[in-house]
Amino acid sequence: MRRLGIILALLSVGCSPRAPDGQPELDSPRASVIGPAEGERRFLRGGTAPLLIKVDPVTTGSRRMVLASSDLPPGDEIKVHRHLGEDEIIVVTRGSARVQLGKEQHSAGPGTTVFIPQGTCIALANTGPDTFSMFFVFSSPGFERVLRELSSPRGAPAKPVSQALRAAVYQRGHAEAGPTKC
Repeated sequence: MRRLGIILALLSVGCSPRAPDGQPELDSPRASVIGPAEGERRFLRGGTAPLLIKVDPVTTGSRRMVLASSDLPPGDEIKVHRHLGEDEIIVVTRGSARVQLGKEQHSAGPGTTVFIPQGTCIALANTGPDTFSMFFVFSSPGFERVLRELSSPRGAPAKPVSQALRAAVYQRGHAEAGPTKC
């Protein structure tokens, strides 16, 4: 019987949920104070758009929300997509952008809050001469896995992302890339 317990213990090692890049999720949430430059640093869209994942199942063990920040260089954009399983909030901290919510276009600058209910089409484009910076919160984990799968960690080569790969990864993350009916 003791031998069975040891075997089961050995088999359970490494069986915890993992992010797409193999990082294990924490077993339980831990209270955290996360500095402005702290978090898991990654790079999107060919390495041009920094991403900092601050709160999620991997970084803090959160099972109920995700918080991250991202910068978009001048001319960069987040293409139209929709989240099928969670709401999103974006808080703009620097720069200016055009935000598409459904079929409507809006301007956003520092201090602007954008609420995106699940199922709503969202797109964002940096319209200014400077970097556009934002924080974003998801009401439940899931889409951070998409962000990890489409981005590169610091020091790694930029990850090429085709439209087909983007669509497949979004679908796995309960989101839709490039919806035509908004």
